[in-house]
Amino acid sequence: MKRFDYLKPGSMGDAISALKEHEQPFLLAGGTDLLVAMKTDAVRARCLIDLKGIPGMDAVDYDNGFTIGPLSTIRELEMSPLVREKLPVLSEAAATLGSVQIRNRATIGGNLCHGSPAADMAVVLLAMDSEVSIASRDGERRTKLDRFFSGPGSTAVGVEEVLAGIHIPKELEHYKGVYLKHGPRRAMDIGIVNIAILMEADFSSQICKHVMIAMGAVGPTPLRAVAAEKILNGNRLTPEMIKKASEAASTEAKPITDFRASADYRRAMVAGLVSRGIGQIMASGSGN
Repeated sequence: MKRFDYLKPGSMGDAISALKEHEQPFLLAGGTDLLVAMKTDAVRARCLIDLKGIPGMDAVDYDNGFTIGPLSTIRELEMSPLVREKLPVLSEAAATLGSVQIRNRATIGGNLCHGSPAADMAVVLLAMDSEVSIASRDGERRTKLDRFFSGPGSTAVGVEEVLAGIHIPKELEHYKGVYLKHGPRRAMDIGIVNIAILMEADFSSQICKHVMIAMGAVGPTPLRAVAAEKILNGNRLTPEMIKKASEAASTEAKPITDFRASADYRRAMVAGLVSRGIGQIMASGSGN
């Protein structure tokens, strides 16, 4: 690893100033991706700006919905009693990321800003219709997560900006959710296909009031299955309707063929996982 400067600013303003003042700066959160990339020279940082000195960046606050600091670790979200109570699917998705050791270091902000199409937290937060706050010298701006990812490894966070928070709407607490991750191993692997589904339904009549479906590892960014959602919204969850929505989600996917799976296989898995996920939600709702 080549030599670099190290800074640990005590405020958001100082962190943003450091981005402007230093050559080839990189923000350091958990470091689970960045430090590995630096060791292999995939990233050549001249200056690391450690965000852990900024107060409140690791907070998980609840007030009419969740506001999650970008330095909250994946393990904290997995184990938080409040998250488990209000948004159990977020805790369940967090538990699928890497090993316990990685989850103790990796942060939700780092997982989002890495910009991976297969990022576990990105997929589940996209299905939650979440927003993010981005800080700059001009203050903070908010953007919906479906406009946050612009391509593989690319996000809406500019070169002199810092992800400041993740916001999850309160109404999602009334939804049932499921996170499904398909890969060659049961743990510590990047998903070949990731599916997150959040649904509000009248389970006695099996009417879907509102559903949100997000897909990972099947496009250049995490994707919402908008056409599939439209098929289900307001309709009865019959086997025929679920099959139609699952096929629509498969059509909306934009996978590539690589050494991990073919595009056709990924499309088939999208249909299968969406169908399975809806079935699991219906089963969990009918048991209440």
